[in-house]
Amino acid sequence: MGAATTARPLHGRHPPSGRIMIRGLRALALIMAVVLALTGCAGGLPEPVRDPHPAEEPLPAVDTRALRLPTPFTGLRVVDPGWTSAPQYADGIFVGVAEQEALWRFSAVDVHGQVRWVAERPAEDTGFALTADADGRSLAVLTDAHQGSGTEPDTVTATAYVLATGEHVWGPVEVPGPQVGPGLVFARPSEDPAARVRSRTVLDSTTGRAVPSISDSSDRVVGEYHGTVLVSGDHTLTALDIADDQELWSIPLAEHGEVIAAVDSSGTAAAANGLVLLETEHSRGLLIDLRNGAILSDTARDAAADPGTGAVVILDEAGLHATRDGQQLWSFTVASDTRLAALGGALVYLRDDEAVRVHNVITGEVADAYDPTGTGTILVPAHLTAEGAALFVGKGSRHLIVTLVPEPGASG
Repeated sequence: MGAATTARPLHGRHPPSGRIMIRGLRALALIMAVVLALTGCAGGLPEPVRDPHPAEEPLPAVDTRALRLPTPFTGLRVVDPGWTSAPQYADGIFVGVAEQEALWRFSAVDVHGQVRWVAERPAEDTGFALTADADGRSLAVLTDAHQGSGTEPDTVTATAYVLATGEHVWGPVEVPGPQVGPGLVFARPSEDPAARVRSRTVLDSTTGRAVPSISDSSDRVVGEYHGTVLVSGDHTLTALDIADDQELWSIPLAEHGEVIAAVDSSGTAAAANGLVLLETEHSRGLLIDLRNGAILSDTARDAAADPGTGAVVILDEAGLHATRDGQQLWSFTVASDTRLAALGGALVYLRDDEAVRVHNVITGEVADAYDPTGTGTILVPAHLTAEGAALFVGKGSRHLIVTLVPEPGASG
């Protein structure tokens, strides 16, 4: 090994005081690092990186050799975003959350499996929502819990980011409590857990300001759906456009009674395609077309829309039905435990207990969506995107994304 070369300053050696200062700074840095490490070991919580930022590494690919995917997805790359709860979807991007070291780690993943951005929040039950501003730009709104000091109460804030890029749009703005949704609806926790009606605040998705005409009204806020708000009052259901505070439509609800809550039809993304399922006093499942207020069913259990074919599939007490442009395509009875898993690519996926059945959405005929010679665990889609990607839920509620990217070596 050759002799080490010592770098010298241009104007002579460092004075002794310089060496002492450098050594002192190094020692101070070492002490601070030890203190921080000991603090963490003593139970200190990690500080969240709140602003969206690039991911440190790409998502891991999933080995699918022991899995059976529908044939439209064979040969495509599958990634695991690590989400611990069901994600939301809009405009080619999923947003989900994973709990890591007392933090919630949000990540936005596109249909190609690329992580657009990540952001962190304290692990508090405050929620998040995807919405759209007055120009139709999709936004991700993340809430944040801030602990009070002394006698000051805890506060909750909301901040909006461009869904595709993570660019800051507005906020943080203080809201009365957690996001109770659907959409940008917030409420202070009720002292009575059994109380159905709570004072709710709705945020303008474009500005982040509370909408006074809605938040101060005695009408019940049902939910906010990408800039449209549903309110229930005086035996009517009314849709309002937040951007110009104009009424879009209003329908009577006398025979259905008061709206109790919006039903979360998770997996079908029905609301994103203009369908809203409501629970009312006298109707088990009131399915509304958000665009015009048309009542499509009053006993619906679930519904979904296929953006590719324009077909709508409704699962209700009478059975399973498909319509397009107001015309019925087909209808048949199903077992009481049948569930609508997903709709897209002209295929509707059903689950009967542990069995899986697939139908052509136009003809209603049974479709061969899986290779009959395949082996392994069958995966059923939970959400099919218009672009052709899909979300699947595997063993242990593991959320997997089938991307639009072929697997390495896959023949096309």
